[in-house]
Amino acid sequence: MTRRFTVHERRPVTRLDGIWDFAYLGDVDPDDVALDRIAYDDVMAVPGCFDATPAYNARRGLAAYRTRVRVEAGRQRLVFHGVQHWCRVFWNGEPLRDHAGGFTAFTTDTDAEAGPAEITVLVDNRFGERAPLHMEHFDWYHYGGISRGVELHRLGEAWIEGLKIDTVSVAERRIEVRVDYTADRPGPAALAIDCDGRGLLAETVELESSGSITRSFTIPRLAPWSTTDPRLATLTVALGDDDLRERFGLREVATADGRLTLNGEPVRLLGVNRHEAHPQFGHSQPPALLVADVQQLRDLGANFVRGSHYPLDPLFLDLCDEAGILVWCESVGWQYPVEHLTDPVFVDAQLAHLDAMVAAAQNHPSIVLWGVLNECPSWSADGRPVYERLLGRLKEIDPTRPVTYATLNVYEDRCLDLADVVSVNTYPGWYFGDVADVPAELDRIAAHVDAEGHADKPLIVSEIGAGAVPGWNDQRGSLWTEAYQAELLSTVVDHVMDGQDRISGLGVWVLGDFRTTEHREMALKRPRGVNDKGLVDEYRRPKQAFHAVRERFRREA
Repeated sequence: MTRRFTVHERRPVTRLDGIWDFAYLGDVDPDDVALDRIAYDDVMAVPGCFDATPAYNARRGLAAYRTRVRVEAGRQRLVFHGVQHWCRVFWNGEPLRDHAGGFTAFTTDTDAEAGPAEITVLVDNRFGERAPLHMEHFDWYHYGGISRGVELHRLGEAWIEGLKIDTVSVAERRIEVRVDYTADRPGPAALAIDCDGRGLLAETVELESSGSITRSFTIPRLAPWSTTDPRLATLTVALGDDDLRERFGLREVATADGRLTLNGEPVRLLGVNRHEAHPQFGHSQPPALLVADVQQLRDLGANFVRGSHYPLDPLFLDLCDEAGILVWCESVGWQYPVEHLTDPVFVDAQLAHLDAMVAAAQNHPSIVLWGVLNECPSWSADGRPVYERLLGRLKEIDPTRPVTYATLNVYEDRCLDLADVVSVNTYPGWYFGDVADVPAELDRIAAHVDAEGHADKPLIVSEIGAGAVPGWNDQRGSLWTEAYQAELLSTVVDHVMDGQDRISGLGVWVLGDFRTTEHREMALKRPRGVNDKGLVDEYRRPKQAFHAVRERFRREA
């Protein structure tokens, strides 16, 4: 996995990114596959999405990946940072584990003998019971493959499973650190913690077979993290022969008087939604593309980006940490039907997905909101229990951040009381009404939210926009032209920034155009088979709307 800092120095880590052997198996059952009969007749990049490549474009089915590595004897841990959507991992032909869910990391361990080892991964990008979180009708193309990096870790007698760093008080420069560990041999072990080379702790601890160690520290010279001065620090924990490093920022996120606050100061969120997709790379974003996206966000004058609609690449989050861009990180999902939300298998999968999402991203200071269930049936009495359970889970595992969800039916919504921040997707001037109707509809939404008893909560317009086929214009500035999109978004931004002050956040839909599903009902509504509401096209070339929004956002800066 590519990160902006070294995660381990003591623990031996081998990156397995590169070119793996590949075989496309097609419409077969993974249980019927004999590994020794797979004919690997091609190669594939890891990370990468096989169905974004010319040879396998748009194919749905089972694929096999294989690589070889030489190992020392002992416990080996494979770390996969993202596989779309379901996979089964083998070590020298022996199955280790299955995993479902494409945008979160997972691990699997094995006790290995010294010598060469063969790693095989069956990857399935089809929709169905094996991948309950992914559905064909979603308004984005579900690319398949080993989409994020792979590593092999050599573990010793005790190892760190995770590290959580919370700000206790910005004013007091105080943090709390929790170290989660596992030990094959319980007993005494040396624990050392430092921050940017300044020793904070050195002691001997008594380890159990697994557990957590929590310590608090005051670091007087630690500068706070903010959007205008995004100061980062690196915390290093050494436990026995193992270690783990995490960057963090000293900052507090809260809500007060209808605003999101950062370090006690109200913040107005001005930004965009963003899909991690590209015609050539699918969901696998090369570092150069991630850097370019952050550069465009900064050029736009945005201080906010929503990860729609799944957890984001860790390197992108690193870059947002450094740039001072605030992030809404949300679980995978898009307009699930009610019957899906009432399925216990789905709910359990979502809960596991949330745990993995938070564990991977909790130390990023740029993340200021956790979100769930985009545009799902929050208007339904049957849907409310799952909102209550998922939002409650987020508050349980990370009480330091507000939680939210994007509603598409705010006037009928039954779950607004469960969220810390009210977030509304709306498309006046596009799916209903005209450009002239935009200000009144935004005011109507704000009035309704307040009338429902939520005047104290921040209100975010989490999606709003219009489609524009790149390069298309006519004399009238009609629908699908760049001119119409620019006019609509100019009206939106002007009203949010200058027309009223109840709306405290804006997420334009969307930064860049992206390929949509091949589900016919949706594809027929999307020229070129692409969601064209981007400020830039799928190759990141700006449309007229980019410049219109940029002019207005940069006034705020």
